[in-house]
Amino acid sequence: MSNHLKINAQFRAPTLSPHDFVEILNRLGSIIDSIAQKHGELQKNRWRMKRDSQTEAKLYSAFDEGGASPAALAVLKEEFRNSPNRTYVSIWDGSDAAASGISMVCHVGRPGALNLFVVEMLGEYALAELTNVASIVTRTVQKFNPAYVAVSPTGYFEKRVFDDKPGVGWMLYLPKIISAQQVPEARALIPVPNHGTNQTGTIIVSVTDTVFSTDNPEHIEIANRIEIRLVDQGLLPRYADL
Repeated sequence: MSNHLKINAQFRAPTLSPHDFVEILNRLGSIIDSIAQKHGELQKNRWRMKRDSQTEAKLYSAFDEGGASPAALAVLKEEFRNSPNRTYVSIWDGSDAAASGISMVCHVGRPGALNLFVVEMLGEYALAELTNVASIVTRTVQKFNPAYVAVSPTGYFEKRVFDDKPGVGWMLYLPKIISAQQVPEARALIPVPNHGTNQTGTIIVSVTDTVFSTDNPEHIEIANRIEIRLVDQGLLPRYADL
């Protein structure tokens, strides 16, 4: 079973500029709040900016009591002083353990550009329960309004059916209302948001009784069948059309 789980989201943000580091960090902080609901040890005050070395990284807290920390903002402003069109914010949970932890990075281009947000979960965190991961996906949707959010172990990327489209893997969020009649192969369909009447999309889940594993041929087959069904229904976008 893979100990490396990735959550990938691509989004466009017409009002977000590459140097709006306060807003970017605030969005990341909201997703950390969702993670910390299950993992109380991962509160925002523990998170650090990623730097060239772990020793250097420990010097720069990503957040303080007021939100984005002055140290983090100073580091980012200096690092991207000569990069007006594209920046990224990369943070990690401050753990000393190389084989276990969570990190995230958000790449932002000019307003309206296609951007990328990634969460990587290692070790014990990669074995998270479905509801916990789905809550992170939901928070990601709330903060970034993405074209999709894909959740899978790193090894699944090469096993998806269509090279030009996102894979289903363990979970795939699409900003569409999708029914069980449309995708009967799905083991669960989670409406987003979970509460309220204004559903913005659906999380399609391939495996519900355990963590998705690329070592399990049945898991791969279910995810592949869902991808084919989505394409047959015209529901799975091409990367080129995002």
